[in-house]
Amino acid sequence: MEHLSKVSTLSDRLTQLLDQEFSALQEKTFDEVEELQNNKFNLMQELQLAWDLMRQDISDSEAQVISELTEKLGVCREKHLRNSLLLNKQMEITRNLLNAITRKTSDNASVYDKLGKLT
Repeated sequence: MEHLSKVSTLSDRLTQLLDQEFSALQEKTFDEVEELQNNKFNLMQELQLAWDLMRQDISDSEAQVISELTEKLGVCREKHLRNSLLLNKQMEITRNLLNAITRKTSDNASVYDKLGKLT
């Protein structure tokens, strides 16, 4: 039961963090986005561990709780996809601005992602 509670709490925290990330993306505060993404990564790792431990401890009578937690995680997934789409759109806008400023074709213009790779 301890692991069920932990997964529920972590999924709630992840939902809040994803909403904060979306707001930061909308406001284009990229330093905050980077910090939130680091926090999100750590939280998702912690959630995965708690989920794995919970799956070992569950009984048939707790199937409804598992279903509710799965729905919560589905909401987190949708929010993550929403944020990813917004971030990709902002990168495309930046790429297009660079193209306009430098008069380069899209094949020549690139921007760096968080890992320092050209996209």
